[in-house]
Amino acid sequence: MEPHNLGQHRLEQQDHASAAALPLADGLLLDQFANDRNQDAFATLMQRHGPYVLGVCRRLTYHAQDAEDVFQACFLELARQARSIRQRNSVAGWLQTVAVRKARTARASRARRQQVEAAVRGKEGASNPDDITWREVRQALEEEVAQLPEDLRSPVILCLFREQTQEEAAQSLDVNLRTLRDRLQRGRTLLRNRLVRRGVTLSVLGALLSGGSVQAAVPAALTQATVHGAAALAGHAPLAGIVSPGALALTGSPALAGWGPLAALVAGLLLCAGAAYGLLVEPSPPPQRVVELAPAAGEAVPRPHRVVRTFRNGEFDDDFFEWSGPNHERYVRHEPEGLRITLPANDVQAKPIGVKVRYPVRGDFEVEATLEVLRLKGRFPLAGVTVYFRLKSAERDGVWLGRMLGRMEGHVFTAGHLTGAPADNKKRQARFHRDWSTDQAVGPARLRVVRQGPRFSFYAADGEAGAFRRLDSIDAGDAVVEMVRFAADPGWLSPIAGVDVRLLDFAMTAQEFVGYRADQAGRLSR
Repeated sequence: MEPHNLGQHRLEQQDHASAAALPLADGLLLDQFANDRNQDAFATLMQRHGPYVLGVCRRLTYHAQDAEDVFQACFLELARQARSIRQRNSVAGWLQTVAVRKARTARASRARRQQVEAAVRGKEGASNPDDITWREVRQALEEEVAQLPEDLRSPVILCLFREQTQEEAAQSLDVNLRTLRDRLQRGRTLLRNRLVRRGVTLSVLGALLSGGSVQAAVPAALTQATVHGAAALAGHAPLAGIVSPGALALTGSPALAGWGPLAALVAGLLLCAGAAYGLLVEPSPPPQRVVELAPAAGEAVPRPHRVVRTFRNGEFDDDFFEWSGPNHERYVRHEPEGLRITLPANDVQAKPIGVKVRYPVRGDFEVEATLEVLRLKGRFPLAGVTVYFRLKSAERDGVWLGRMLGRMEGHVFTAGHLTGAPADNKKRQARFHRDWSTDQAVGPARLRVVRQGPRFSFYAADGEAGAFRRLDSIDAGDAVVEMVRFAADPGWLSPIAGVDVRLLDFAMTAQEFVGYRADQAGRLSR
């Protein structure tokens, strides 16, 4: 081979290697499955989207078997319509709409079965009104996501629920970053407005749109059965014996011709037989038949230990909060927009001024705080607004997340971890400190901190409706948090900065607020 041909050959090899390293787009995988019945391609799609789809199914059905039935039916529908799906760059949005539709059918079927059982037994099924309310809120969320225009739905799902970065989502959807950001913002705003019209309050909406993980691990057996079912469907073979009877009923595929009447007959006979047995020979109350699922990993749990408070319109809950910082009266005033805190520049007496939770917090928790920066001015290391957590540990660990301005850093979100005796600042050591730039000098922002075990995860968003971005995570221990503070911080080195901010809203979900108890309404009270 001549030298120039050899060089060309090597370049072509490098191009092929680079192309092989990139993940195949959803559309290419669909084509491979539709044209060649490539089960590996379909398995890749399931691996890519299965955890999110199963999470949707669980939130919409609240029954383990129903969730798996709907999950299987969604991917069988994907297999059947592989050639006709329009949004081929990412099928996450398409799968979500199918999940909403089939979950609605599954819920209606289970409700009918429960009505028959209740009528035979002469008893009403037990229910928890608070659980039902939260179910309805989650159902509203998924339904409204499904109703978003196709070009807005996929960015919302990928960034808010799949935790992809905006760059990753833009690559998945094959659009430029600017277009992705515009669609994401419009999708969030439209979703927020629609949910508010359905009676979902802004505080609950904040928890729903907080961007925590909403995915569920897919059992290997479920994946294998679904892939085999998709292959059978592509080959026009019967699905009976491969997928579950519930998924069989939800699929409604032409491949099931001849099986539907038999399945319906068997289901009816089983239901009548079970009801008759309960009526004739079961003297004790029937066992609970609905298997409730715990929330998916990372989801905020609104009941029973959830507190939502606002500082707007002069509101201040002094039963839950107390003031933090000396002489707070000099710096604080209530305004319709929120709790305004103004720390003048060069006020050497100024310390962090704000509010702190009256009660220690034990176990896992999630905090979301909304603030507004009016002005940050001066030459200082860092000053602004922080949410600060002090642990009751041997090192008195302190963890914070803030929206601040630094002399060198500019406007940033910042997070850190200090250890050492708090009474002697000279011994305090920074185990972690990192900044993330923001283009927004003034205006609203949101801070979110999630603790799971010893791990603290940090999230931040510009604006009251902006998308959260995941910043970082650290391990700081699982000790009781003895102080949670939401405050304006003037910095700790002179000259002191000028800080003018508002605290707007505060929401916290925790395993336990020590000294509080949950009443029947799910609201915390003394």
